[in-house]
Amino acid sequence: MQRTPGKPGRRLNKTTGWVHRAALKAKGVQTLGGVAYERIDEAGLHLRVDGESRLLAVDNVVICAGQESNRALADELIALGVTTHVIGGADVAAELDAKRAIAQATRVAAAL
Repeated sequence: MQRTPGKPGRRLNKTTGWVHRAALKAKGVQTLGGVAYERIDEAGLHLRVDGESRLLAVDNVVICAGQESNRALADELIALGVTTHVIGGADVAAELDAKRAIAQATRVAAAL
């Protein structure tokens, strides 16, 4: 399940994303996009998909709720006049992207 609308995993790397989606499909995993999580109780996980309420009767729920950038140290260093480079998830954690982070690191390293 993913909160963003559309096909789950759509934004995965073009060369490997299809492999992950195919493996899930081969194991009978159902994927859902555009999911709004409502609550968890004794009955299971209550959610809304395309405006329709659903209940998944589950025993366990693993929450992968995303990340938030923590720029506190960088901001302190910048205030002290220290040259600072913020890259990867520290820069933009909403859409973690290893390729972008590696490219950012390469550009910073080349500039040093």
